[in-house]
Amino acid sequence: MTDYNVSDHWSADDPDWLKSLVSSLDRRHGVSTVLPLTVIASEFLAWIELASGEAWNKATRRSLGLDLDESVGALGASLRAHIAASLARFRTAFTQLDRSPRTVWKQPPGTRTDTVWSDVTTAAKDLLEALGSDAAVRASWDDLVAAARDQKLENREYRPSLNCSSSSCAGAASMRNGSSVISSR
Repeated sequence: MTDYNVSDHWSADDPDWLKSLVSSLDRRHGVSTVLPLTVIASEFLAWIELASGEAWNKATRRSLGLDLDESVGALGASLRAHIAASLARFRTAFTQLDRSPRTVWKQPPGTRTDTVWSDVTTAAKDLLEALGSDAAVRASWDDLVAAARDQKLENREYRPSLNCSSSSCAGAASMRNGSSVISSR
């Protein structure tokens, strides 16, 4: 029997610590609608390259901005600090693009010569580079460890339940008594 909060896609070979870690970190238990920041930046680049002037309407720009805000809000503190400069340049470039006159928006793909287009393109590429760096991976790991140690995540860890009728089931009592597979220290 597994915790009801953990999806049952695990193979029998997957270690319990992995299940515990994933369960502890998945606060919405598999139902996330937040797009990763790498997807957001890549989406911006695709829109800049391919979207027609009509597609860059106010509602679309607002939606892209909200997706960006939501994605940044889901970042851990270490990664957010690591990409702060690149993210600030990207936000500034997007804001400048968003506030541009209609003549800028009407430029069809392939003919966009205004500097706001090149600024947001460069900023998005720089952000993707920062997110793909070794330092970003280390910062993400630090955020992962911090989330795993977060005491507020109690009662959200994976705890296998053993069907034991005798006292010969080693570890069953500790699992039932609430000791976690992941140490919080």
